[in-house]
Amino acid sequence: MRELSTIGHSIYNADFFVSKLRENHIDTVVDVRSVPYSRYASQYNRGALKEYLKKNGIIYIYMGDLLGARYDDRELLFDDGKVNFRKVQETKPFQDGVTRLDNGIKKGYSISLMCSEKEAFDCHRFGLISQFLREVGVEVKHIYPDGVIAQQELEKRLLHKYRDRLPEVDLFNPDVTYDMRLKLAYELRNRDIAYEATAKG
Repeated sequence: MRELSTIGHSIYNADFFVSKLRENHIDTVVDVRSVPYSRYASQYNRGALKEYLKKNGIIYIYMGDLLGARYDDRELLFDDGKVNFRKVQETKPFQDGVTRLDNGIKKGYSISLMCSEKEAFDCHRFGLISQFLREVGVEVKHIYPDGVIAQQELEKRLLHKYRDRLPEVDLFNPDVTYDMRLKLAYELRNRDIAYEATAKG
């Protein structure tokens, strides 16, 4: 089974962050921040983090240029200027990034994607990257301070959050499926959390 984790660095001190990685047997951190710096937690600036992880025997790889969430290309935006995750997933850079992750998993690396948001549900690592990984057969779990939550569990939360805006199977909608409802829920989450580009569609 192909597996991968995610974690948000929030403002944790660096020692706590590394302890969570070790608890989950992570040996490789893939930084998926479009801007790999933190205004409030300088220990997570790209250079400082890379050095600190290296001292702790953990590999750091930057892939925010391939798997980040900020885009200004009008072709990748909704009409309101927010980034359309589905369109991003279809781009070559994103696909290349996923291939690199897959190759790393196959080589035996224990990988965690890292972004800044503590809550995966509010981050593109859930709605953009993990959603796609699940579709191609990779099991994803999200590391929190007090435990681990599977992507499937967050999907249940997703369906619950948008339940009033999702079609139900009934006399007038007999062809509605779970996958259709989940796909729409992901799009609704996408619109709620996506980066709003300066270039409008």
